[in-house]
Amino acid sequence: RRGLKSRGSEATEATNERTTTQPDIWDEMKGLRDMVIEQREKLRTMEGRVTACEGEVEKQKNTVMDLRIQLMVTKAKVVELEKENAGNIGLYILNKNINATCNNFNNSTELSASERELTTTKNEVQELKRQNTDRPKVAFSAAGLNDNGPIGPFNTDANLVYTRVITNIGKAYSPITGAFTAPVRGIYYIRFTAAQHGRSSDYMGIYMLKNGQAIMSNYHYNSHGYWVHLSNGVLLELEEGDVVYMRLPASFRLYDDRKNQNIFSGFLLFTV
Repeated sequence: RRGLKSRGSEATEATNERTTTQPDIWDEMKGLRDMVIEQREKLRTMEGRVTACEGEVEKQKNTVMDLRIQLMVTKAKVVELEKENAGNIGLYILNKNINATCNNFNNSTELSASERELTTTKNEVQELKRQNTDRPKVAFSAAGLNDNGPIGPFNTDANLVYTRVITNIGKAYSPITGAFTAPVRGIYYIRFTAAQHGRSSDYMGIYMLKNGQAIMSNYHYNSHGYWVHLSNGVLLELEEGDVVYMRLPASFRLYDDRKNQNIFSGFLLFTV
């Protein structure tokens, strides 16, 4: 009976042990199942990500391929441009050399033209110097009819002699005769100044003559007795040896002193 009790107790304990152990296994199985499900979900998610990554990688591969193609095309264009640039550089260098040659030629031509122009100018200057040196220089101015008061009136015309020479380049004026003799054929400017003073109701007058022919005549009536002056001038074409002088008409008078009130002058403008 004790043996039976003992076996019954062992059996009860075993049954209790089984009863106690089974729930733990089921819990573990359930946990494992949940874990598997979770892992499956994670796996599906990872598979989706992998698929997406594969698609992206494929897309990137296509992009890389396109870029490679573009790079190859660009390299080909670069090579072509390098060839063209090499030709352009050669053409540029050729054009530059041509331009430099043209510039040198132009500079040489301009220099030659400048040299010719300079030579021509120098020749012209030398010719002008020669002409200026060779051209006669003629100029005279004289005063001093009597330096002592009235001159005239006379019963006949009287040649005027200006004895005080102021200028006489070329020695063409004679203070002895009062005449200017043209040394060369040319155009001359001849002029005079005449003065009258000291008596009212007097007539003053003067002639200019060329080879005995009157060139011009000037008169004035002095009604007040104070200083009166006459001046005039003329351009004359004179031949070599032509004579020009001044003359006081009959019955007219002038007045003179040492202040050069009366002057006879002239000069050569140019030869003809």
